[in-house]
Amino acid sequence: MNRESKIYIGMCVLILIVLMSCTQQKPIEFFVSTDGDDANPGTEAAPFRTFEKAKESVRSQLLEAPEKLVEVNIKRGIYYLEKPVVFSSEDSGTENAQVVYKAAEGENPVFTGSREVKNWKSLDDTEKLKLLPPEAHGRIYVTDIKNSGINEFGDATGIGKRPELFCEGQMQTLARWPNTGFVHAGLAKGKTEHAPTYIEKHGTIEGVFEYLENRQNPWAEESDVRLGGYWYWDWSDEFQKVEKIDTLSKTFYLSEPYHYYGYRDSLRYFGLNLFCEIDQPKEWYLDRTSGLLYWFPPEGINPNQAKVTFSVFSEPFMIEMQNCSNVTIEGLTFQEGRGSAIYIGKGKNCLLSGCRIDRFGKDGIHIDGGEGHGVSGCLLQNFGCRGIEIRGGDRKTLTPANHFVENTVVEHFSLYKRTYEPAIYLDGCGIKINNNRFSDSSSSAMRLEGNDFTIEYNEISRVVNESDDQGGIDIYNNLSYRGIVIRYNRWSDIKGGTRHGAAGVRLDDMISGVSIFGNIFERCGALHFGGVQINGGKDNLVENNLFYDCGAAVSFTKWREEFWIKNLESPGMKKKIYEEVDIRSDLYQNKYPELKNLRSWINVNTVKNNLLIGCDKLFIGGDGTEISENNSTVDQDGKTAADFCSSEVLKNYGMKPIPYSEIGPKKNKWIKETN
Repeated sequence: MNRESKIYIGMCVLILIVLMSCTQQKPIEFFVSTDGDDANPGTEAAPFRTFEKAKESVRSQLLEAPEKLVEVNIKRGIYYLEKPVVFSSEDSGTENAQVVYKAAEGENPVFTGSREVKNWKSLDDTEKLKLLPPEAHGRIYVTDIKNSGINEFGDATGIGKRPELFCEGQMQTLARWPNTGFVHAGLAKGKTEHAPTYIEKHGTIEGVFEYLENRQNPWAEESDVRLGGYWYWDWSDEFQKVEKIDTLSKTFYLSEPYHYYGYRDSLRYFGLNLFCEIDQPKEWYLDRTSGLLYWFPPEGINPNQAKVTFSVFSEPFMIEMQNCSNVTIEGLTFQEGRGSAIYIGKGKNCLLSGCRIDRFGKDGIHIDGGEGHGVSGCLLQNFGCRGIEIRGGDRKTLTPANHFVENTVVEHFSLYKRTYEPAIYLDGCGIKINNNRFSDSSSSAMRLEGNDFTIEYNEISRVVNESDDQGGIDIYNNLSYRGIVIRYNRWSDIKGGTRHGAAGVRLDDMISGVSIFGNIFERCGALHFGGVQINGGKDNLVENNLFYDCGAAVSFTKWREEFWIKNLESPGMKKKIYEEVDIRSDLYQNKYPELKNLRSWINVNTVKNNLLIGCDKLFIGGDGTEISENNSTVDQDGKTAADFCSSEVLKNYGMKPIPYSEIGPKKNKWIKETN
């Protein structure tokens, strides 16, 4: 090797060493502790006390050295939030120097929107006890929450305003009847008749209807009765205030505004915010006039020895990241707010990693615009409404947002607003949802509105437990929604529905051009729905899926040609496909060539190379308009769905492998089975 070559190699090595040292630079660190002081310098030995002070110090550091890595280490403890922590562009890092707010090594800091409630006393008010059922006597405790510094009582059923009571982190139940489920009404008695519908149920526009149980007569003495129910359709619920109760005619008169769809005979509902219905453990009631909180504690709980909390934080979000970029929030817990937890708007490359978000009255996370934001390895539980809402990308130009959710668990959502509040709601273009687990909800797990979404390697189970005409994933009524790929997901135990049914994947009202490939459907489909349900769509592909113990693999509702054309030419659809986007543009026509044939070959979908194991039938409602090829049917023979997913088994049926072991969360510290 000559001298010049040696010099050249030496210079390359030196440059590499310099580059490595730059990329491995030691971050500038700040520390936060519940034992700290905001007058401190924020070192490990002398930490700050608040998140807000740490944020201010990071901002100052970024002005001095914007290319330096910055980490804020937050130590264990409970941090009580009084107002949102708001980030802006001034708090941004760079692509090469992220700003990270994280849990200190091995610790679990918790940011809470609740306050502890103490000083419980056994209820001995004779007049109050007369209003309660005998089984509650001697079991009810009361405290004045004003003595705990709580003066904002909120609203019993207002979204974002509704407080909750928790005992040792477990949500308690606002006093209601029946204790679970619903009771059926008698006749709808409003003065204006509801227009006829295909279900042929009598109804009225005004909220006036009969109740059938004498037990409800004492509700007339309550000060603020609320009813929750499905008032006409079993896919549309709402809470309503009661204006008055006539016990002679057993009639409820609801306050305006009335429900949008009106009220029908035999509707299902329940009552809540009822002192007289505190009759079992975990139920509670707040008298908003006096500030007295009444509670029937869980079995074995001494109220004055347990940790009992009441949510008070009523701002829309705890954390707001406005036009902020390259910021990571890692390993933090946020809990017990009346609204939602975290908002990310505009900006780019912000990440929520390994966070726990639990017990919020509304939603968990909102991502609104921007580029490349993500949620990774998080645990979200117990939401009144939805888990994660993501909007982003440009559907007109088909510019992707590149947002993503991965290795995340969302469970027990839609607890309060019980329909159309999914674990994940997507709106826009170019978003990926992979390796997550969504479970336990009255309604859908995912709602998709847009283009070029990839939904893969997710587990979805025990959803659509209460509502009707839904799917584990739901897409509705827009012919410009294209490029949606649903592959390698596992759909389990989706068997709800009251009239129409429940499905694993539901393509509703003309949804077309969706690819459903390599999924596992276990015990999915009920009533008139199969594991996959298609209502009037075309050009959908159902291929290489495994259907295990489903009543039917696919259900299809055929649309008449004149009905299809009428909807295609309706003002609403024209706005969706020609104004919001333009499906006639070269961009859309080239990317989605099937749009050239919207008026022809309606009802034609392809169902091929699927394996049915222990299923009753391939189709419900099929009439030859489907293209059906090479769909095989076999018995279970004591085998599980997983046993049929290997390449050795599937190749016998002309199918490609389904990567069973790759489905579900893989990197999530909150769930042991995925570590």
